Amino acid sequence: MDFFNKNIGDEELIHLIKEGHQRYFSIFTQRYEKYILKTCKSYVKNDDVAEDLCQEVLIKVFLQLKKFRSEAKLTTWLFSIIHNTCIDYLRKNKKNVHGIITEKLIDEIGDIVDVEENLPIEKTVGVLDDLLKEMTSEEKLILLLKYKEKHSIKNISDTLGLSESALKMRLLRAKEKLNKLYMVANLEHRRKLL
Repeated sequence: MDFFNKNIGDEELIHLIKEGHQRYFSIFTQRYEKYILKTCKSYVKNDDVAEDLCQEVLIKVFLQLKKFRSEAKLTTWLFSIIHNTCIDYLRKNKKNVHGIITEKLIDEIGDIVDVEENLPIEKTVGVLDDLLKEMTSEEKLILLLKYKEKHSIKNISDTLGLSESALKMRLLRAKEKLNKLYMVANLEHRRKLL
């Protein structure tokens, strides 16, 4: 295969890299570097830090690629590495991790909660912040993958090494927590309006 064939599919590209043809990693980098950088920027809001994190992610991908299971979708697996790298950075630098994730999920609130009447945006942000403090890292990642990144249950379960039924149960529990908090906040808001 010609090294300069940039039209090589992801599956074959990953296979070649895993087989020890590391020069193909430059094609992977060209293909995904902009996506990685953009996603890092959405977490850290700083171009220089995002570029450093992008390089860190690429190094992690290179080192972990042998563990990548071909039944998982590459972009789902890649997003989980980006997410975890950025969250680690935010924690080390004492940044508001919950606030960043809240910001990412706020536009998806209509897909996550089952109530008819929406709270004002500032109340919704508060509810999401409160909820995220009670959720595990895995629950947050699952919500982001499903609702923000729009990955399928199958892709998420393959990436996280969970059965589809286990993933659906965890997603259901996370949504139930959010719905409960959202409903309580909605009732409190209505009482204040009376």
